[in-house]
Amino acid sequence: MAMDPASDIAMLSRMRTIRAAEERGDSRVQRALAGATVFITGGTGFLGKQLVEKLFRSCRDIKKIFLLVREKKGKSIEERLKETLKDPVFDEVRKVNSYFEKRLVPVAGDVAELRLGLSDDDWNMLAEEVNFIYHIAATVKFDEPLKVAILTNARGTREAITLAKETKDLKTFVYVSTAFSNCYNSEAYEKFYPTPVSAQTIIDFVETFDEERLDAITPEILGGWPNTYSFSKGIAEDAVRTLCTDIPTCVVRPAVVFPTVCEPAPGWLDMGNVFGPSGLLLGIGMGITHTTLVNPEGKIDAVPVDYVNNATICATYETVQRYAKGHRDIKIYTVSNLRNVFTWNKCSDVLETTGRELVSPKAIWYCGTIVAQNEKMLLILSLLLHFIPAFFIDIVLKMKGSKIRLTRLYTKAYKLNIVLKYFLLREFRHHDDNTLDLFNRLSDTDRNIFNFDVADIDFNVYIKYWWLGLRKYIIKDGLTGTKEAVRRQKWLKVVNYVVVILYAFSGYKLLMFSGSMLWMCLRWLF
Repeated sequence: MAMDPASDIAMLSRMRTIRAAEERGDSRVQRALAGATVFITGGTGFLGKQLVEKLFRSCRDIKKIFLLVREKKGKSIEERLKETLKDPVFDEVRKVNSYFEKRLVPVAGDVAELRLGLSDDDWNMLAEEVNFIYHIAATVKFDEPLKVAILTNARGTREAITLAKETKDLKTFVYVSTAFSNCYNSEAYEKFYPTPVSAQTIIDFVETFDEERLDAITPEILGGWPNTYSFSKGIAEDAVRTLCTDIPTCVVRPAVVFPTVCEPAPGWLDMGNVFGPSGLLLGIGMGITHTTLVNPEGKIDAVPVDYVNNATICATYETVQRYAKGHRDIKIYTVSNLRNVFTWNKCSDVLETTGRELVSPKAIWYCGTIVAQNEKMLLILSLLLHFIPAFFIDIVLKMKGSKIRLTRLYTKAYKLNIVLKYFLLREFRHHDDNTLDLFNRLSDTDRNIFNFDVADIDFNVYIKYWWLGLRKYIIKDGLTGTKEAVRRQKWLKVVNYVVVILYAFSGYKLLMFSGSMLWMCLRWLF
């Protein structure tokens, strides 16, 4: 068993196959993007970084990529880009396209602002030079205030479309949505769904309505949508449907985006991916969290980020071809694992077997979790397993002068579970007929370079890579010390059982004492 997925023989062989196909020169997708200038919003995020990497690694004749970057925490756009390029995701592209950084140009802007926050000069320059626009940028917080979500996700999409319509030589406008944009339907097809109001109406409304009053009526506005994220993405799709009728356009709807399965290295992810299921796995694998809210038999609709971006690039190619043939309808491509499902139970089985042999030496306690299948059970288990022990541990930490507070950590973990509960307890069927049809019509070369056939993923292996990716890129333990960590887990298991027994006994005694005191008080009163 290879410790580092990047050194796995099967993965190395697959990367060599991709490299050979890239060099062959008969890829239609590569030719469609040759000499092109690309504009990407959201290019510094998890999905965007891997897209930039893949474009420059597999389509090396791309002329230039402009990235929309905003100043953040006092850092200029150049500093933020430089910081982004330090990510290990770009290690592989440097080997085959060492000059890609010179063709990557940051442009100051903010997707939440009118005209994307671009200066007039930059707007006009992009309209003059750009051929392909990938609009990925979005706020992905489920509990974002409605005003922020709409202005960022819906109005930002409208502004990106406005730029696309002013672009002189636009080949394709690609909007990256989400498979959960219409999640009030447990079964969704690759078509546009109706929204309660038009994109322009809701944008005008949130721009002028008092924010405090808007927050108060948000639940009524959301209707069947569980959160402002999925609602605002649904509204953004309405903007695409109504405004993109005269430009070459496609929509890509990925399910939950997980770490890479292969490219540029198996298991790659960044901190942006941790605020979701990866964060839940991280907490369990580090021995920090001991209960999780999931439906154990529930199917997880998740896809690797490299498959999402490969599908996105191929959808770009097909849109160019379709528009040239006179097709003006907007095609939607869903990237889901409908044809290769796996459940939380399957995930747990792998973690309880293979995962036990891959524990990080930085794990602080025995790694295990009790599944909560509803919110009440989660609250009870969180109190017993997280908050009560954390309260006493925090007292000791405070006395020692430590700034670490377990109660804060557990509060964040609890809130993450609650925010994700709608998706962790329900099952969704996201049909991917257009995506499968696209893959089947690709040449053998393009299938090798831009593989997105989710049916070929072995999730038993992938879950292992997922955990090792967390160790390599988030925990950063060097993927060493595993044998010692496994031995330590055996002792921690014994200690854990002893502590649980003593904890339960103490709780029982405390309960009995409280009961007796209550009984005495009642007798004295009556």
